[in-house]
Amino acid sequence: MDRVTGELLVAEKFDPAVNWATHVDLKTGRPQKVERYSTHHNGEDVNTANICPAALGSKDQQPAAYSPRTGLFYVPTNHVCMDYEPVSGGMYVAGQPYVNAVLNMFPAGRVYPGDGYNNNPEDNNLGNFIAWDADKGKIVWSIHERFSAWGGALATAGDVVFYGNLEGYLKGIDAQTGAELYRFKTPSGIIGNVHTWKHKDKQYIGILSGVGGWAGIGMAAGLINDTDGLGAVGAYKGLNSYTRLGGTLNVFSLP
Repeated sequence: MDRVTGELLVAEKFDPAVNWATHVDLKTGRPQKVERYSTHHNGEDVNTANICPAALGSKDQQPAAYSPRTGLFYVPTNHVCMDYEPVSGGMYVAGQPYVNAVLNMFPAGRVYPGDGYNNNPEDNNLGNFIAWDADKGKIVWSIHERFSAWGGALATAGDVVFYGNLEGYLKGIDAQTGAELYRFKTPSGIIGNVHTWKHKDKQYIGILSGVGGWAGIGMAAGLINDTDGLGAVGAYKGLNSYTRLGGTLNVFSLP
């Protein structure tokens, strides 16, 4: 949007799997919804299948980064769809997540196999880390992640972008090309935000690792049913094969 006037300038899908709306009307700012994927339209006790994105959105709380050097945004994203059934007569339990619906989440590749966006549709990736051209509303490059890219991004003046993934890897990426320059396996999955500082003329990079959040709720809370965690447990049930619980601050010095 134009920050002065509020005029809507660009509104494009940063995950091509999105199907609940066809596009956004630039004059009204309203999404043009698809009734087939509308739980409001289909009503209670009807399972609406293959809605993209899932309830956690194509992007959740994880912050993006912007580089004035490249003019690009670097965005950790989710590539997840869902089946969603609003239920009548649900019971609210104080202190527990409550949406009065049954959710199942799964990789977007199950809905759109070989859509040209997934290089290998058999990967069933649940996330992507993308470089986004906001002027054109287009993806410049994309890195497929086995699980959602749930950690925040950091763009540096050296044209290196850092982010962490749910498997616990801190990655350094070429801001221009998306090529991986560096990776380090931390003790647990990363949902924190990469940060940097300078001390005595030396630059440092820090990241908190410790799996959790919506995507990691199955491991963190010991949930096992696919529909637990508002459907996240089923989608991320393989996560415990790639990381473990525990919190660690990891600090690196740059040359």
